[in-house]
Amino acid sequence: MDYYLKADTKEELLQDLRQAGFQWYDYDDFAGTKEARDPKKHEVITVRRLGSCIYLEHLVEESAVFDQEGNLLKEAVVTSTFHANVRMDAPYSFSTDMGVPSQPQFGWA
Repeated sequence: MDYYLKADTKEELLQDLRQAGFQWYDYDDFAGTKEARDPKKHEVITVRRLGSCIYLEHLVEESAVFDQEGNLLKEAVVTSTFHANVRMDAPYSFSTDMGVPSQPQFGWA
C-alpha cells in the first residue's frame, strides 16, 4: 500500500511516521548506543515487515529557470508543507495521508 503524506509542520509529519514504526538513527561506534534523530531530506528507511519511507521535506512546485550559460534566472518555488512517501506491507491509517496526488513526486518503482 502506497501513502503520500503531507503536514503543515515537520513535527506533525515525523510524529505520524514514528507512530507507524519509522525511526532514524545515527550510530555511535565508540559508545555502542543509538539515538533517534530527524531524517535528512530524501533519506530512505526500510523496516523489515513494516515498509519503506522516503522523507521528502518540501516539494518543488515550480522548477528553477537557467539561461544557456547555466546562470540562474528564477529560483525554484517549493511548498511550505512537509512531505513523505511511504510503502507499507499492510494497510495503515496515517493521520497526514493526503491521498494520491495528481502528479506524485518520487513514486515507488
